[in-house]
Amino acid sequence: MNDDLQQSLDDNAKQWQALSLSISTTEKVAFAARHDQLFVTYGASFMAHVYRTAFEQVLENTPDDERRRLLAALHQAMEGAIVARHSTHPSKAECNACHARILLL
Repeated sequence: MNDDLQQSLDDNAKQWQALSLSISTTEKVAFAARHDQLFVTYGASFMAHVYRTAFEQVLENTPDDERRRLLAALHQAMEGAIVARHSTHPSKAECNACHARILLL
C-alpha cells in the first residue's frame, strides 16, 4: 500500500470516527441492542446479508465523492480486520468486547 493511499485511508477513518461521535449515546445503545439481538437470533450469514443490502442501498443514493469515501472506509475496516486476524466466527465474549469498545468511541 503506498503512502498516499494510506494517508487517504487514515483521513477517512478520522471522518468516520467524527461521524460516530456525532451519534448520540442513546442511539448507539439502541442500535447495539437491536444489532446484537439480530446477530444472536439469525447468525453471521444473516447479518452479512443485512450489511451488504444496507451498503448497496446507501451507495445507490450517494454522490460519487461520498461513495468513494464510504468504500474506502469499508476497505480500511476489512484490511484492519485481516491484519488483526479477527475470527469469522467470534465468540459471544469477543462480540461483546468489540461492541463495548465501539460504544466508548
